[in-house]
Amino acid sequence: YMGEQAFLLSFCGKVLHNLSMWCARDKTLTYDGVKEDASKAKKDIKLGPFDVVRKVFAKGEETSHMSLIDKADLFFHDYSLGPLFVQENYVHVKPAAAGKDLKKELILLSKTADSICDGDLVDRQIRARQNWSLLPTQAIYSSVLPGELMRGYLQEFPSFPSWLGKFSSTGKHDRIVQELSMHMSLRTHASKRAVNLDYLSYLRDAVVSPLARQGSDGVQNAVTFMDSYCLLKEDVENLMEATSWAGKPSVFSKLDSKVKSAFTRAYNKVAHLTPYSLQLAPKSKRVGSVDAEMSEELEPNEAETEQGSLESDAMIKVPLPLAAHLNMQIHRRSSLKDDMFR
Repeated sequence: YMGEQAFLLSFCGKVLHNLSMWCARDKTLTYDGVKEDASKAKKDIKLGPFDVVRKVFAKGEETSHMSLIDKADLFFHDYSLGPLFVQENYVHVKPAAAGKDLKKELILLSKTADSICDGDLVDRQIRARQNWSLLPTQAIYSSVLPGELMRGYLQEFPSFPSWLGKFSSTGKHDRIVQELSMHMSLRTHASKRAVNLDYLSYLRDAVVSPLARQGSDGVQNAVTFMDSYCLLKEDVENLMEATSWAGKPSVFSKLDSKVKSAFTRAYNKVAHLTPYSLQLAPKSKRVGSVDAEMSEELEPNEAETEQGSLESDAMIKVPLPLAAHLNMQIHRRSSLKDDMFR
C-alpha cells in the first residue's frame, strides 16, 4: 500500500510539473500541442541486450508503429553485442509470415542467415579499415532485415551468444597447437596447421596406447616416445585437451589412477634434454646484468688505453707534480754551475 501511494504521489507531481511548464510558455493549450509536449516529456529508456533482441523479432502493437529509423536504433543500443544476440536467437523464432508452412519457414531462415552473413562482412570491413560510416549499413543487414523476415514470437527466453565462449576456446586451442608445433619442430618440420590436422590424434594414441594396453609396464615406452618428440608433461595435458570433444572425457582421464601416477613419477624421475629453453629470466634483470658486465669489461680497457696513449705519445706534454718540477729545476742549475767551474 505504501509503495502504491508513493508511486501515485510521484506521478501527480510529474503531471503538475508538466502543466506548470506548459502554462509558463502559453496560457492556452491545444490537443496537438499537448500531444507533442507529452511525447517530449517521455523518459529515455536504456534497453538491455535481451530486451533489444526480443523487440527486434516482436510482432504486434509494440512494433507496428516503428519506422525504419526506430528499428535501426535498436541495433545502436549495442552494435557490438546486438548482432551476436540476433544470430544466436533467430532460429528460436516462430515467424508469423510462414504460418504452418514448414517450407516457407525454412526459406525465411535461409534468407535471414544470408542477411546475417552480409552484416558480418560489413562488420569486418568496419573493424579492419576503421570505416565507421558503414554502421547504418550493418544495422540493416544484422538487425532490421532479420527482424522483418522472422517477425513473430520467441519460443524460449533469449540465449546469450555462445560465439563468445567458442571464440575464447578457439584462441586457447590455437595457443596449444602453436606451442606443440614449436616443441616438435626439429622432429616434424611441420607447420601449425599440419600439426593440428595430421599429428595430434596420432600423438595422443602413441602416448596413451602403451598405458592403456600394458598399464604400468608401458610407462617407459610412453616416456621414450615423448622424449623422441621433445614433449613435456604439460604438452601431454595440452594434447589431451586439444583432441577431446566437448562433453566427452579425454582418453587419458579413463586410465587407472595408479597408471597415471606411475607415468608421472617415471617422467619426473629422469632429467629430459630439450632443444628449447624452459625458463626465461626477466628481461629487466637480463638487460641489467649484461650492461653491468659490459661496463666492468670496458672501464679498465678505457683507462689503460687512455694512460698508454698519453705516455707513449711524445708530442703530448704531460703536466708534472710541483715537487718533481722543482727538483728538475734544481738539478739543471747545479749541472750548469759544474760546467762553468770546469
